[in-house]
Amino acid sequence: MTYSRRNFLWLTGATSSLAIATSQWMPQARGASTVDQDILNQVLPFPGQYGEYYQQAKIKAYHLHNQPTESILHQALESFWIDVFKQTQGELFVTPIPLDASMPAGDPQAVQLVAAGRFEIVSVAGPIIDKLCPEVIGIQNIGFIHESSQDVFEIINQPLFAEICHQSVSRYNLTYLPHGTFNNGMRNITSIEGKPLYTIEDFQDLIIRVPPSQDISETMKALGAIPKQYTMNQVFTVLQNSTVQAQENPLSVVKGFQLYEVTKYLNITNHTWSGYNMFFNTPFWESLSVSVQEVISRLLPIYQAQQIKAQEDYNTQLFSELTEELGMIATQPDTSMAPRKLVPVYRSIYQQLNPQARSLIKAKLEAKTGVSF
Repeated sequence: MTYSRRNFLWLTGATSSLAIATSQWMPQARGASTVDQDILNQVLPFPGQYGEYYQQAKIKAYHLHNQPTESILHQALESFWIDVFKQTQGELFVTPIPLDASMPAGDPQAVQLVAAGRFEIVSVAGPIIDKLCPEVIGIQNIGFIHESSQDVFEIINQPLFAEICHQSVSRYNLTYLPHGTFNNGMRNITSIEGKPLYTIEDFQDLIIRVPPSQDISETMKALGAIPKQYTMNQVFTVLQNSTVQAQENPLSVVKGFQLYEVTKYLNITNHTWSGYNMFFNTPFWESLSVSVQEVISRLLPIYQAQQIKAQEDYNTQLFSELTEELGMIATQPDTSMAPRKLVPVYRSIYQQLNPQARSLIKAKLEAKTGVSF
């Protein structure tokens, strides 16, 4: 799909000047700017097939996420929403907007704007919202517990997770659907020259960038590291100027944000899983016809399964690319002692979970630590 991000920013009003101070945004009535939208459609038409779809759609909406256009996530969302458009006979066309439309505050700002009704949909990683819904999302953020992406999806694809996640975010004007989480893979640590990781002791005093996440910050502190919180659009710079010595993310982020240019070591820690939880602005979701809602709900599991596999295949490919072609040096740190060190952090996250969420993770925590929860 070919399109102009500048057009997106004009059509949605998502310029930096409009996107600052999001806490002051108020929900807008849908259709309030119909005249302006019609004028913009005339003077800023989208080209090609995308433009044809856009012009045909009865309802136009926007889906924010923080990944670049070439990412597996963006490609999956494009395919998903085109299929929704076709299967709703042109009633709904959703445009995925990469890199959170270059908003200055990144993911947190994107979530606020969707909750406020300025945009309609956002996909965001669990660590970004662990303060928003700690009674549920902590399941995704527990470090050194999940062995693989498949381990996590066996939990979060259970109907109970979807039910309690939706209940948790509904108070913020957000809606979560079953199978509404896509994959990004296991998070690993990349570090600058002179800071390879070989054992758990190498975490001591390591200055590491983490997302705005209480769970991941506390995990790194418990291992002796010094976490510093920065949004994704700041990561390259803080590594480049040595404000931090390391960062942790899935391999697709290392490649997509060119972090191989500012870090030397690819430390395969597989410490935490990362994915994208899809949230709808609730008034927008409720404004859709039942038939459109049914199409979205029916297609989500299909596209989720496709995206999970595509992301895993891509991550495997990326390891070879990052080490063989882009010059990163891989290490396999011994982190076997991490779960025992992290028991206090696990207990803190566990205590914040509601009883239903605890039931989804209790057995895994006990098996991994040998401690009763």
